[in-house]
Parts: sequence; C-alpha cells; structure tokens
Amino acid sequence: MANFTYKKTETTQMKITGIIDTDNMTVEVNGEDKRLSTLLSDFNGGDIEINIKTKSEEELDEPLPDDEE
Repeated sequence: MANFTYKKTETTQMKITGIIDTDNMTVEVNGEDKRLSTLLSDFNGGDIEINIKTKSEEELDEPLPDDEE
C-alpha cells in the first residue's frame, strides 16, 4: 500500500520541574509558587499532550566482586 505525507509541524514546549501542590494547583519552583492556570494559559483551547514524571533516588552500596563477599 502506497502512502504519502507532506506536513509542517510546529511545537511549543514547556518543562516545569518542582514540587506540585494539587490542593492549590501550584508548582513550587526554586522556592516560588507558580499557578498552573497561569503557566498553561498560553495553551488554552489548543490540542495538548501532558506527560508527568516522578523521580526518587536512593544511595546504594557499591557492588563487591564475588570473591570479596
């Protein structure tokens, strides 16, 4: 089956890294609370895709060779 696509795509992207407070709908970024409604207002009425990622870290002991266990 033959297929042909010719298109122009424009992407506007925002990345927010901080602590979310869903009770107040804010994100703390560098000690400053930012309202999600304000941050997302530029995207109002548009088709969007939202991705959320959480990250936790744990310090681990260095692995030892089998003969030192």
